[in-house]
Amino acid sequence: MKYLLIDIGSTNIKSAVWQGGEISVQKTPFPPPVRDDGVHFEVDPAGILSRVREIVDDTDCDAVFFSVQMHGWLLADGAGRLLTPYISWQDRRAGAAGISLAVPKESGTSMKPNLPRAGVAAFAAESPQTFARAVRFFTLGSYLVYACTGRNATHITDAAASGFYDVKGRTAAACGLSLPEASYDVRTVGLYRGRRIYTPCGDQQCSVLGAGGGENRYVLNLGTAAQMCTAERGFAAGDFESRPWFGGNTLCTVTGLSGGKVLGEGKKDAASLAEEYLAAAARLPERKEMLVTGGAVRWHRAVLEAAFGKMGIPYAENEGADALEGLKILALRAEKERAEAEKTQGTEKTKTGGGL
Repeated sequence: MKYLLIDIGSTNIKSAVWQGGEISVQKTPFPPPVRDDGVHFEVDPAGILSRVREIVDDTDCDAVFFSVQMHGWLLADGAGRLLTPYISWQDRRAGAAGISLAVPKESGTSMKPNLPRAGVAAFAAESPQTFARAVRFFTLGSYLVYACTGRNATHITDAAASGFYDVKGRTAAACGLSLPEASYDVRTVGLYRGRRIYTPCGDQQCSVLGAGGGENRYVLNLGTAAQMCTAERGFAAGDFESRPWFGGNTLCTVTGLSGGKVLGEGKKDAASLAEEYLAAAARLPERKEMLVTGGAVRWHRAVLEAAFGKMGIPYAENEGADALEGLKILALRAEKERAEAEKTQGTEKTKTGGGL
């Protein structure tokens, strides 16, 4: 099997064709915003889609697996025609509009200026005539799947970031919009030019999985933005976001930490970083060790290592682990499950005399 792995980040779209063994990563810049005024952060979705299609069309892969930046969204009418650009996780219109929603822990996210559910409310207030035509809500992942297969579907690790889902109860909110189908396993959605398209997963979860998982230690994921997390079995709630994790478990996550964007501005020294990261760890289930991963480590190593030294928590670095490494694991799992299902179906047909 030949797998195409695509990680859609905020800076680059990374991709790799993988058949086992090492992968050779290709990068193309994520399209720049068409609107970035400090409140609104909008990107032309046609630019994103065209780059993704070019990547897929340029390979002879059998299956495509995505990890995607979360907390972004689009609206469309009943025919699937877009009414908005891609409204990124960097958009803050909900905060500027003073939107505040009660977001239960079961949603797997929390109220914040870039929460899509709150952003939709802000958009409805600022563009009521356009919103009146809105029927479909897309995450970035479900929009790409819809454009490729005609189905508005994604994985719960991506879907829950919108604020429209009950992760524990596995239900979607009644909100007047048609929401993406949210799967709780990584499964085939449909075909695009003969290639199987799988449900996209959240980039944070893929990165943590690729780094080695977060079951027994804190994972500090340092990308453009940063999060600290650790995994717990089943559904877990506390002073953190109860983000969905694979296998029906919870990735307990503290968000809004200083990552590459803040570090690049030089606004944080080692002492303040150590204080910030320790405060995040105190909100999570206790762990004795920390794993540090993400691209920001490479560019800001000196200040970060000084900060880690001040924290007093034993740590290891896995700078090279990223969402593509997580997608490799998900690809193997999904294909194994698919092969087992096909084998079971074949056995059943033989028992009943079918399939001849």
